[in-house]
Amino acid sequence: MRTIRQTNRLSGFPKWDESVHDAFGAGLGMAAGRDLLGKNNHVIVVICDGAMTTGQAYEALNNVNFLDSNLITILNDNNQVSLPIATADGSPPPVGALRKALKRLRQAPK
Repeated sequence: MRTIRQTNRLSGFPKWDESVHDAFGAGLGMAAGRDLLGKNNHVIVVICDGAMTTGQAYEALNNVNFLDSNLITILNDNNQVSLPIATADGSPPPVGALRKALKRLRQAPK
């Protein structure tokens, strides 16, 4: 992780030439394929809260619900939900309804 978002290093966003498994939608495709083949293996995806701001992530979440597929999703919430912009001062603070919802989940009694 020391090389993330550096020139010619890890990109910090889904990038197929880094890994063919580097997208939440790929997990959905694996789960759909499993279902079509009548298998019952588990498909597990990990998505970071920062990646949740992309349309690709929302589209995959909607399709998981529509397909009613058994897909185990692990949300790595490190309080990074923000608009995908940066300034000379760095990334903006986390904002929006998704950030608020994740904060409520983090603070909910166990």
